[in-house]
Amino acid sequence: MKYTKLLPISLGLIIIIAAFSIVYGFIAHGSFTMRYVFNANFLAGIILIVAGIVLMFIPTIFSLWKEKLLDHSTYVEKSYDSREYRQQKARMILWLGLFNMILTGLIQLLLSVII
Repeated sequence: MKYTKLLPISLGLIIIIAAFSIVYGFIAHGSFTMRYVFNANFLAGIILIVAGIVLMFIPTIFSLWKEKLLDHSTYVEKSYDSREYRQQKARMILWLGLFNMILTGLIQLLLSVII
């Protein structure tokens, strides 16, 4: 249920990327074109999914280098907390990328039926 809060964020991201790609298409071709809208949104979804996967599998040791720890038990607790927080953030980014791709595909399908 907490991932459904990402739907408005994903729709907003789709609209922003679509606006930028329409502006790019207008600059590149000199007229209004929707050629780049869906490709740019799919690319943004792929980038978010890859970023979520990479963030999920980065070792925790990179985040604990700058902290001074007192003993071994503190290191284990801090490592566990850091890993849980990082993986939760990675799951949110991963779901945002998935929602972005799914909603872009549904919008493209709907527009192909209408137009």
